[in-house]
Amino acid sequence: MDKQTVTGLVLRECAKGEADKLLTLLTAEHGKMTVLGKGVRSLKNKNMVTTQPYCYATFILSKARSGIYYISDSDLTEAFFGLRGDLLTLALAAYVCEVAEACSVEDSADVPLLRLTLNTLYALSQNKKPVRQIKASFEMRCAAVCGFSPDVSGCASCGTDEAPAYYLDILGGELLCPDCMTRRRPEDETVEYSGEWTRPFSPVSPATLGIMRHTLGCDIAKLLAPKLTDAETAEFAAVSERYLLHHLGRGFATLDYYRQFEKLQK
Repeated sequence: MDKQTVTGLVLRECAKGEADKLLTLLTAEHGKMTVLGKGVRSLKNKNMVTTQPYCYATFILSKARSGIYYISDSDLTEAFFGLRGDLLTLALAAYVCEVAEACSVEDSADVPLLRLTLNTLYALSQNKKPVRQIKASFEMRCAAVCGFSPDVSGCASCGTDEAPAYYLDILGGELLCPDCMTRRRPEDETVEYSGEWTRPFSPVSPATLGIMRHTLGCDIAKLLAPKLTDAETAEFAAVSERYLLHHLGRGFATLDYYRQFEKLQK
C-alpha cells in the first residue's frame, strides 16, 4: 500500500459506520483531501484527538485497495482549544473552515489558503482582535488568495486615489469615485436597466479603503495589525462579506449560524 505524510487542518468530519469518520483535510502538500479515520470515534483510538474539527496535525496516510487514504498515524501540532470557550467564536471558526473547503481544490497545494485559515483560527482562539474584524480580514484576504482581489488603487474610471469616498463595484472588483459614479450610464450595467441601478455597489470611506489596502497587501503575519473603530469595523465587515459571497456565488449555512449568535450579543 502507498503511504504519504501530509500536514493538514481538519475542516470537516462525517461519521461513518460505528466508529469511523470521513475527514476533509486542507493540506499544504495536496490541497483538499478526503481521508478515512478508522475507529477514531473511539476514546481509545490513538488518532482520536488529531481527527477532531479544527485540529492541525501531521498525518501518515496509507492507501487502501479502494483508492481512499486512511490515517495510520498522526501527531498533533495545534488544537486551537480556545475556540471552544465561546459559541460565537466557535460558530465563526466553522464558517472559516467551510469557506476554506469551498475555496480549496484537490491535488493542488495551497499553502497561502492554509496559512490564512490557520492564522485566522489562531487569532480567534487567542482572542487577538474583535471577532468581526477577524472575520472581515479573513474574507477580504481570502478573496485575494482565491484570485479575485479587488483593485483598490484608485478610481477605475478617472484614476484618482484621493477621493473623499469611493464605491466598490462588487461584481467588477473596481472602485469608482463619487463624480464617476454620477456619470454612470445604463449601458454600464451588466443587467437590464429598469429605471434604477441594480449592479451592486458598496460605499467605501477613506478609512475603510486604507484597511482594505493593508489587508490585501500586507504580510499575513500583520493581517490584524490595524486598530479599528466600531464604525470602521462595521463598514469593513459589510464590504468584505458581501464581496466574498458574491464572488463565490453561494451562501454558507455556518454563516447563518454565526449570525444568530452575533444578534444575541448586540
